[in-house]
Amino acid sequence: MAKQKEKIVNQYAQAILAYADEHDDFTDIAADLQVVRSVVNAEPELTALLMAQTISEVEQNGLVDALTKGANNAVVNLVKVLLAHHHFSFLPDVVERFFDLYQQSRGIEAVTITTAVAVDDDQKDRLKNAFQKKSGAKEVQPTFEVDQDIIGGVVMQSKSVLIDGSLQKKIAKMRAELLG
Repeated sequence: MAKQKEKIVNQYAQAILAYADEHDDFTDIAADLQVVRSVVNAEPELTALLMAQTISEVEQNGLVDALTKGANNAVVNLVKVLLAHHHFSFLPDVVERFFDLYQQSRGIEAVTITTAVAVDDDQKDRLKNAFQKKSGAKEVQPTFEVDQDIIGGVVMQSKSVLIDGSLQKKIAKMRAELLG
């Protein structure tokens, strides 16, 4: 079942991304998708209600209209198609996959950069540039975190690349070598 869901999610995400590319409307569609996803995630009862067979089509359409009020027509249509095919619960996954596909198509790599202490803007730029050089990404979207457990150094992790230069890792490696 998981593979089937993944296939369905991927198809919808590819379709909405193709539409956004074709109409050069990524910004509006992306913003509207994020808003709709945040409402759906914040109100799990909404998904249950829309998926229930107990409400009328008129009530269902009213809820969809309220959810998508002011949204791009492509987003409205996506929500309606998901609902009509009983896939509305997949909406958050479709939106997530949409952004993943967009980033892949543009060579954008989202990365979490973890350091033991807070870093200044100059250090952030150097870390971002170092990751970009190592990963080969055209663009890097960094998120910076502080984790004192890594002791020192830096850990940079994206969906496809892990660069672990933490002191914690080096100590663990030395310990493993000593204990054989």
